[in-house]
Parts: sequence; C-alpha cells; structure tokens
Amino acid sequence: MINKLALYLKLMRVDKPIGYYLLFWPVGWAFLIATSGNPNIYYLIIFIFGVIATRSAGCIINDYFDQNIDKRVSRTKNRVLANQSITNEEAIILFLFLVIFCFILLLMLGLEILLFAIFSFALLILYPLAKRYFKLPQLILGLAFGSSIPMVYILETGKIDINCLLIYLTTILWAIVYDTYYAMADKQDDIRLGVKSSAIFFGDNDIKYSLYLHFCVVLLFTIIGLINNFQIIFYIFLLISLLNIIYQNTLAKKRIPYQCIAAFENNNIFGLIITFGLIFNYL
Repeated sequence: MINKLALYLKLMRVDKPIGYYLLFWPVGWAFLIATSGNPNIYYLIIFIFGVIATRSAGCIINDYFDQNIDKRVSRTKNRVLANQSITNEEAIILFLFLVIFCFILLLMLGLEILLFAIFSFALLILYPLAKRYFKLPQLILGLAFGSSIPMVYILETGKIDINCLLIYLTTILWAIVYDTYYAMADKQDDIRLGVKSSAIFFGDNDIKYSLYLHFCVVLLFTIIGLINNFQIIFYIFLLISLLNIIYQNTLAKKRIPYQCIAAFENNNIFGLIITFGLIFNYL
C-alpha cells in the first residue's frame, strides 16, 4: 500500500515541485496586483490547493497521453505509466479524483468563475495532445498556466481589466520561455519521434528567442508598474531579474540537456524575484 501511494505521488510529480511553483507565481502576482497587496486569504488558500490539484491532474493526463512516447525517450522512460508501474485505470481514477476535488474548490469560490474553470480544464486536456499537431504547444501551456488569473480578478475586483490582461500575457510569454528550455533537453528525441515543441519551432534560434521573450516579460512588468505607479523598489527587483534571465540563458547556451533543465528550474527564482518586488512595492 505504501509503495503504491509512493507511485501515485510520483505520477503527480510531488517529488518534482518545480511545476507547482511555476503555476503558483502568476496566481500570486494576480492576487497582489488586483488587491494592491491585500489579498483575500480565504481565496488565496483555496487557489493554493487548486494549484496543487490542477498541476497534479495535468501531470497525470500528460503522462497518460504520452506514455508510448515517454518509453522511447531516455529521460522519461522510467515514468510510472511508461514503465507500467501503474495501470491506466488507476491513473484515470486518480485524475478524476483530482478533478472532483477541483470542482469542490470551485463551488467554494462561486459559480461566477465557472466558464473560466471550464476553459482551464479544456486546456489541461488539450496541451498533451497539442504536442502532436501544433508547432507551438507551449502557447497552449501558457494559456493553461495563466487561466487562473481572470478567476482571481473576477473574485477580487468583479471585473477583468488591463492589469489582468497584461499579467495573463506575461504568464503566456514566460511559460513559452521556461518550457522552451525544458523542451531543449528532449529536442533530438522529439524530432525523432515527431513531437512538436517551441524548441524545434525556433530551430537554431531557440536560445536567442528565449532571451528576447524573457526580456518582453520584463517589459510587460515595467508597463504594469507604470500603469499602477509602482514604487522604485519594484524596478530594482526587475533589474535583478534581468541578471537571472542572463544566467538562465547562459546555462542553456550549449544545449546540454541537464543544463537546459537547470535553466528551466531556475525560473522559480525569477518568479520569486518578481513576487518579492511586488510585496516590497506594497509595503
């Protein structure tokens, strides 16, 4: 029983929490900006549980659809569905349990965000399939990872404004950046297997375009800061984030798989820097 539970947690990627962090940071940004630094703690706690559940569900459905691909890629061949440590039936039951849990959380927040929740769920299913047919599946990932932002704004402000749209766009571009680094680690395998990714779509310019898009993320945060009359401390943190961006790009420059993964994981630091910038801005 304990061994089976460990396999379920592994399927949910609990042992690799980076995905939870990358999904949470934009939620945190939205809460801080929408409320000028005074988020509703009840909503925030529910969203934290929602982040955990949706990311876990996303990992399960991704591995379910990708299991025949994963077993042919050296980095992913030992995933629990690929190596058949867990059956498809068990994976689907666990996925449905997490979806039901998310629906319960939704009921606790109110049905006014129902349409956004349905949109988010659809993207959750679509992303792993998009890698087969869409040349830039990271765009779908970005839409999915940012889909909670309008929910935050509806709950906290009752409307979707320019800040909401800018944070959403920022999140989309950021997701393309960090998942391009992630995809670079599997680029040769993906080409061989016919899997689509931004790393393949950008070709030899993958490093350069990742850097440019990350600069665009900082530019969008600068615009958000100017619109909302942020204090100088926020822009200091933005300058610090530029150093982190350059470091990430340098890590991935030689396209060595483990360094590309390190660049991907380092985006947690970028998200943390921006979050601290917002917190200090509102002190």
